[in-house]
Amino acid sequence: MQGYPAAVTIRNALLRAFFWLSLGAIALVGVLSFFQVRLALQSEIAGNLQSGAAAVLQRIDTFFFAQLENVRIWRRLEVMQDIRVNDVDKRLSSFLSELRAGQGTAYQALFCTDRNGRIIASSDPALIGRQAPEVPRWTVVPGDSTAHVQLEALQFEPVAARTGSTVALRTPVADAFGQGQLGYLYAMLDWHAVLDLLDDAASGPRSTVLIDADGRVIGASRALRDNMDLSQANLQGWVSPRGGPAAVVRDGRVLGHATLLVGAAASSGYQHFPGLGWRILMVETTHQAYQPIWRLLWSMLTVLLLTLGVAVWISTRLAGHIARPIVALTEFTRRFRKGEATRPQASGTAIAEVGELNRAYTDMIVALEESREQIVRAGKLAVVGEMAAIMAHEVRTPLGILRSSAQLLERQPDLGERERELTGYIVSETDRLNRLVTLLLECASPRAPDFKPHDLHDIADNVLNLLAGKADHKGVRLVRDFAAADAWLSCDREQLTQVLLNLVLNALAFVPDGGRIAIHTARDGTVLVVRVCDDGPGIPAELRQRVFDPFFSRREGGVGLGLTVVQQIVQVHHGDIRVTEGPWGGACFDMRFQPQQQDEA
Repeated sequence: MQGYPAAVTIRNALLRAFFWLSLGAIALVGVLSFFQVRLALQSEIAGNLQSGAAAVLQRIDTFFFAQLENVRIWRRLEVMQDIRVNDVDKRLSSFLSELRAGQGTAYQALFCTDRNGRIIASSDPALIGRQAPEVPRWTVVPGDSTAHVQLEALQFEPVAARTGSTVALRTPVADAFGQGQLGYLYAMLDWHAVLDLLDDAASGPRSTVLIDADGRVIGASRALRDNMDLSQANLQGWVSPRGGPAAVVRDGRVLGHATLLVGAAASSGYQHFPGLGWRILMVETTHQAYQPIWRLLWSMLTVLLLTLGVAVWISTRLAGHIARPIVALTEFTRRFRKGEATRPQASGTAIAEVGELNRAYTDMIVALEESREQIVRAGKLAVVGEMAAIMAHEVRTPLGILRSSAQLLERQPDLGERERELTGYIVSETDRLNRLVTLLLECASPRAPDFKPHDLHDIADNVLNLLAGKADHKGVRLVRDFAAADAWLSCDREQLTQVLLNLVLNALAFVPDGGRIAIHTARDGTVLVVRVCDDGPGIPAELRQRVFDPFFSRREGGVGLGLTVVQQIVQVHHGDIRVTEGPWGGACFDMRFQPQQQDEA
């Protein structure tokens, strides 16, 4: 395809178009798919984070519910009244030691104080006699009341809140024998019990953060505790007062990360315990969360490259399918313009539009060739017309005189045998010349047909009957093959008789002795088909388009106007005539008459 810039431009344009369209479509689908999958994955991870946060906060609420219930039960025990006598028999201290031992490592110490804050009894004897630490109130859980016992607010005061080691649970001990209260019961809760719950909930890339009602970080899983100081961190803005969305993407620099997926859960309490107003944040870095997405992205990029490769291969093949026929048509046009090309052959192509263009172009070239042939034929007929006019004017008068003179001479009684033979030649030859002039006039100026309905089978029968004697003399068999159920045709009977006579006579001139000539009729839909076929030598393919040209004849002594007149008559009858190879290998003249001519009677 080199040397044809237009075709190369088409190929390059198609390749670029297919490449960019494929790249754009695949990239667009890939980006949309990536973000949709990312949103879906983010939503899924967010739901898991929220579920995990709610589960760990439920465990914390259950843990604190148990501790609060312990303190509330212990404060009502009769042994607590020993505060009145300063636990002189150490019965209360022993009881507190047993309680602490029974709770495992949940408490660092249990002790009771009088109204002035002096420790009266303790699970740790070293604390007895000391003053209880004064710490600011952290949070309050309202208590219930009975007819005789007024439960004061239970206070949570982190003794070492900033280090996250101990939290004091303090509740008043009521005076069972009078009014007011005897002192306070302290349960020094080991905060690591809460941190262990946070560590258990944290798994893999996920971490947990516990914040109080003010947004201060009061606990975190080990990965966060070990890597940064959270004592000043406040995450109040990470959750809305009403709970906020299930999960959001947050700037995680306060926790030492770029961006985090955060699932939040608010305390809902446990049984009649309303909770402490704390919240759990379960966080996961977006880098870790989106690892499956990035793997998907690389897979999509691989698929993209493979798809682009396939698209380039397909576009190359498709461009070839489109460009090759166009280049072939261009080359044919150049050769056709120089008169070097024959009729184009429509090449098959998988592209319907290109195939249609090829066929339309081929039809146009065929029409141009036919138009050119018709122009050439019209030119030849014009020459024949001029010749006919000249011959009619210049030849017929002398021929008439010669014929009349010869006929007068034949009447002379003393005319010899030799002279009579010569005058006979003059008469026969003048008749032949007169017929030639008549044929020329008919070819140049054919008579208008007189259309009337006629049975073509009847016309064919008459022709075959007229020529039966001549055929028998030569030993040729005339065959009637009338397959058309309806052979009525609006036509000029005399002209169609002339057509069939000329074709059968032409066949008789070439068919050898013992040969066959057939007239076949058939219906092809609404078209009436008439064929005159023989088993003679046939007509070579290269000469089949020339047999209808004026003055073209393959028969010795032929003028070459008989088939020209036949073609004119067939065309006037809205038909078409072609020369093909017959079923017996000889020539076959195929005539097709359209149905609309039947209305022209």
